[in-house]
Amino acid sequence: MNILVLNLGSTSFKFKLFDFSTVEKILASGGVESIGSPKGAYQVTLPGVEDKGECTCPVHGDAMDLCIDKLVKNHVIQSIGDVDAIGYKAVHGGSIIGARFVDEDLMKVMDDFSSFVPAHNPIYLSTMRALQNKYPQLRQIAYFETSFHATMPEYRAVYGVPYEWYTDYGIRRYGFHGSSHSYISSRLHELEPASRRIISIHLGGSSSLCAIKDGESIAESMGATTQSGLFHNNRVGDLDVFCIPDLIKRYHGDSDEVFRQLSTKGGFLGISGVSNDLREVLKAREEGNKRADLAVKAFVDTIVGYIGMFTGYLGGLDSLVFTGGIGQHSVIVREMVCEELGWLSLYLDTTKNLKAKEERIDYAQSEVSVWVLETNEELMVARQVKNLIGNAE
Repeated sequence: MNILVLNLGSTSFKFKLFDFSTVEKILASGGVESIGSPKGAYQVTLPGVEDKGECTCPVHGDAMDLCIDKLVKNHVIQSIGDVDAIGYKAVHGGSIIGARFVDEDLMKVMDDFSSFVPAHNPIYLSTMRALQNKYPQLRQIAYFETSFHATMPEYRAVYGVPYEWYTDYGIRRYGFHGSSHSYISSRLHELEPASRRIISIHLGGSSSLCAIKDGESIAESMGATTQSGLFHNNRVGDLDVFCIPDLIKRYHGDSDEVFRQLSTKGGFLGISGVSNDLREVLKAREEGNKRADLAVKAFVDTIVGYIGMFTGYLGGLDSLVFTGGIGQHSVIVREMVCEELGWLSLYLDTTKNLKAKEERIDYAQSEVSVWVLETNEELMVARQVKNLIGNAE
């Protein structure tokens, strides 16, 4: 069984092609960047082969066609007919939990929640409809990022809003990055079976923390939308909603501009004034830029704050796991976070931290294990797709 998993961004198209015929195996991966730009780029990686170059893809459907064409030319598949299903790392489906076949009812729900994740749901919907029209026999399955957090207690999911907003409009905490956090839970269970109380720290272009107890999510730093929780590359993170009316007045009643700035000019970029890329912010910090230093300290402080809260929810802490692009590669962020956690009897081995790739990085006397692990969100989606097809047949 060949399953093609798609991970879509506003201008990006990423894929992994899995073969489940015998064991779980990646046949190919890659994607397209700068969709909608005349100067896009594609990359397709196969065992021992990398095919990359420039391209022009006006929409995500064109990126799909390009990648399928590259897979055919590299003899990975003969045609789209060799793909048994498309799996989407879908973002928001409201109360829909788990993997579901894409149909009009599901797309209607996704459309209803598009205002919660405007940078994600519309892109997924346009791609789903384009493939539905072009390949009507191709099975499409969505697995929502909120699914892993369905085990969150209701009293932790509700906001202090009119109860009807919760029941009628779906205003509640959902949590995201579920594929990443669930993979970390599964992977750490293999590496350290005795670890029951885990905090998974996914740091990247968007970032979140998840409290995991006995393999189940009990809390997540993101809320109703992906904008909340930690601040991100250029997203604001948590903000007092009563600031919004004043901001709208200051922008002469232009609420769209206020929300555009909150979602594109906040985060690392907003505080530092340097970049939405943490690597550039860290470089500026080393050069003495005070706003860059403030951005890094604020980011670390928020992470530490959530760790404290989640440790309380868990009733203690056995393991801390860093993952995602920043979590895996930023030595200084890991060090700064762990420096604040001595009260947990957590002791980072700074030598191991300097070269960490996929390993444990605490001292032997540390009462909390600290890990750096590479996540595999697409694999979790592929497994869900495989299970849904198996149950349907």
